[in-house]
Amino acid sequence: MKVTTIVSLLLTGIGATVIATSAPASAASFSFDNISGGDTVGDAFASNFSFDVTDNGGGKVLFKFLNNASSTQALKQVAFSVDNSVSGILSTMVLNVGNSPNVLFESKKNTQNLAQSNNISGWNETFGADTKGANSNAVQSGESLGITFNANYNTVLTAINAGTLKLGIHVGSLPNGKSDSYVNSVPTPTTSVPEPSTLFGVGLAFGIATLFKANNDKKWKQEKFKA
Repeated sequence: MKVTTIVSLLLTGIGATVIATSAPASAASFSFDNISGGDTVGDAFASNFSFDVTDNGGGKVLFKFLNNASSTQALKQVAFSVDNSVSGILSTMVLNVGNSPNVLFESKKNTQNLAQSNNISGWNETFGADTKGANSNAVQSGESLGITFNANYNTVLTAINAGTLKLGIHVGSLPNGKSDSYVNSVPTPTTSVPEPSTLFGVGLAFGIATLFKANNDKKWKQEKFKA
């Protein structure tokens, strides 16, 4: 096999490795914050709750709400606020997708917004869901609730980061029978750093290409002098 063919195959393989190792993830995680100006009874528990956003393929996005509490705190309501500027980014809400066994929610029956949402700037509740039936069907400690929408994954992430799509939850069974609401945190932009494997692949590809060029130059000079 010719040297040029070997080098070509190596570069192709390295290129595929670089692409695979540097491809963006198809899931993102978000936390919840207290609502400024709202109740304070549950302020210490906001960090116990989070949600993941996953590209489910086929034009569907999965929102997975997680209860990471170690006590009896129960997530009983979820709400989605879609700003008019991005109206239509979510459609066809489907509840109870991949839930924990005992979790069961239904579309929100009343027209009231998430409790304390009047303190959330720009809140425009568009979708909502509540626990169906008894408290035992709420998202208890270690459990999760899944909701899918017809949506574009990248568009959804952009809207969350921009604050034009907001998610809120209402949690009960707090100390003394109290409850509180939370709204999602907006992540601080960060500069992504390439994975070490990506850097290695790029460096190796550059090294092989440089060596190949040097060999070609040497061969060209030798043939020139022979002529």
